[in-house]
Amino acid sequence: MTIDLEILICSIFIFLSTNLFWLGSTTGTNLEKKNAAAYFSIFTLIVSSLLFSFSAILGQNGFLAVSSYPILYFFPGLILLILIPFGWFVVIVWFFGFLKKKGIFLFLFYILSFCQLVAITILLAYNPAKTWNISLFEYWKFVPFSFKSAYLIYIFSCIFLSLLCLFLFKISDNSLSELGRQKAVPFLKLIGFSLFGVVLLVSVLFIGDEFGIIENLILKAEKEPKYFYGFVICIQSLICVSILVLGWALTSYEILTGRILPKISLKQEWKNSVYASLALSALYFLFAKLGYPRAEIPIIFSYSFFLSRFFTIRKNKEVSSKQNKVLKKILSSGSVKLSFGYLCKDVLEATKAALVFQGKIPYISDTNIYYPENTPSETFDFSKIDPSPENPKIQYLDKDRFSGFVIRVKIESVLSEDAYLILGQKENGGLFAEEEIEIAKITGTWLVHSLFLEETGNILEELQRKKIQEQRLSDQKTRQILHDEILPEIHSLILEISNDKSGSLNSQHANSLTELHKRISSLLREMSDTGLEISRLGLTSMLQKLGDSEAKNSDLIWEIDPNVNSQIENYPPEVQEVLYYAFRESLRNAVKYSGDVQSQITIRIQYESGLSIQIRNGIGKELTSIRSSGQGLKIHSALLKIFQGSLTLEFPSAKEAVIRIFLPSPKI
Repeated sequence: MTIDLEILICSIFIFLSTNLFWLGSTTGTNLEKKNAAAYFSIFTLIVSSLLFSFSAILGQNGFLAVSSYPILYFFPGLILLILIPFGWFVVIVWFFGFLKKKGIFLFLFYILSFCQLVAITILLAYNPAKTWNISLFEYWKFVPFSFKSAYLIYIFSCIFLSLLCLFLFKISDNSLSELGRQKAVPFLKLIGFSLFGVVLLVSVLFIGDEFGIIENLILKAEKEPKYFYGFVICIQSLICVSILVLGWALTSYEILTGRILPKISLKQEWKNSVYASLALSALYFLFAKLGYPRAEIPIIFSYSFFLSRFFTIRKNKEVSSKQNKVLKKILSSGSVKLSFGYLCKDVLEATKAALVFQGKIPYISDTNIYYPENTPSETFDFSKIDPSPENPKIQYLDKDRFSGFVIRVKIESVLSEDAYLILGQKENGGLFAEEEIEIAKITGTWLVHSLFLEETGNILEELQRKKIQEQRLSDQKTRQILHDEILPEIHSLILEISNDKSGSLNSQHANSLTELHKRISSLLREMSDTGLEISRLGLTSMLQKLGDSEAKNSDLIWEIDPNVNSQIENYPPEVQEVLYYAFRESLRNAVKYSGDVQSQITIRIQYESGLSIQIRNGIGKELTSIRSSGQGLKIHSALLKIFQGSLTLEFPSAKEAVIRIFLPSPKI
């Protein structure tokens, strides 16, 4: 019976050790917030695992054999028993941010840290038996009641403060991280109460005899250990509950890694760890019953497996991080050719490559892209090359026949079925991996779409330019016809009718023609040619005239760079006209949202690598109503974008708005 209990205790220690090591290695692998508290949490999990491993390896020899070992063997374990409760306290206050939010917990953190140093110092310096070669059993007899009580008060404080922290926690906002902490609280409370139960059992075991609660089971264990073993199994059971719940909290809410969103794979991995730990514990129990107690074998096996897994995952994370950086460069380069170069150099590591379209895609002018860019363009006949039987979208090429190209990959594209990525040899002489080909296909599809959008955008910009120019020409032609042809004819007709003395024409007709002449003349005056006015007066003067008409009730402050006028002349007339209307809409917007305040409106015009206009005004209305408006500004912003310009609306404060208009230097 006693032997069976010893084997069961060692089996449970193996189960605890394996799962704790999984928690520690997993936390280290997925760690997001790399700070001292996070590393200390990992350290606590690892040393707890080592403590249980040490207990399993020693415990397999039996209580009597272990209790006769010199006390020096157990000093590392005793120090860990001091550190582990403090580690749980650190995990809780760090996860909930109490070390920063509440100064009292930071003060308690320093107090408990000091208590640890004092306890470890006493443990190492105090030698009641005057020798370190006495057995563990004999050493326990010399441990004073005060030291036992102090240790129990210390671990009780760590667990109690952790529970207090859990009950004090309240979410500060509805962010995902705060909601995740709130959902993790019930799990952590269950762990806290389980550990509180461990503290009570340890207290009864340590000082129950002094208070007359129970006999000293540790001293009694030398002759009748089954009661002591029962206490140990109860303590182990509570620790098992704590570790299983901790694993669930980690995989569900990432309470130790600092991430906002957990990984879906961790739940299955945690289940596998629990099943593997149960299997190792059961195998140890079986072999120990057969007379082969070797706890170190399953422990070494589990540690080796989790360590190899840890380094493998870390390496994969580093590779994934590097690939993500490269993909970010590809997506944010702003140029299809640059993106293609990043793909070939940093992802595929190809010596040469080409993106070729055998079927012409509409609107795209330059259909072939090469890496490096100085690679001469060539035309190859691929019709006689058979596709790979494993993957029909891949063709392997003879590098001698195809100028160093070794593989052709068909790219999936909704725009064309004839887009191909042709790759030369890898720089290191190796073969392309399957994952690299998949990345190349997906990125190639994106490049095809980007090329199509880029060319389409260029064409639309050119069409918009032509539309603006044609509109100006049409307006000029209309004015010319009205002024030079129609009006003179009407005027001549009026004179003839007025001079006709025969009276054959009614005077009413003459009055109608006169009225028509007045209306057309008035229409011409109202249809003033903005472009002509700008070229005659200058853009700056026209903008100031706008200020007099559009903001006559506002206090305008003009700050104009003297060099602006000479630089504006370099812009084409259609660009100046677009800028004029954008300024008018911006000024109207500033006047409108100044409200009843009618505050000062500052207009600054300067030239620094381009023409810059800034309109700053106070806000007399609610900021939300302003942010939701501004459709006219969006339209003029789009028009300015045609000429590589921009129009932005910013709010430096709740009482101020700034509109910035910028046009780069014209290409002369």
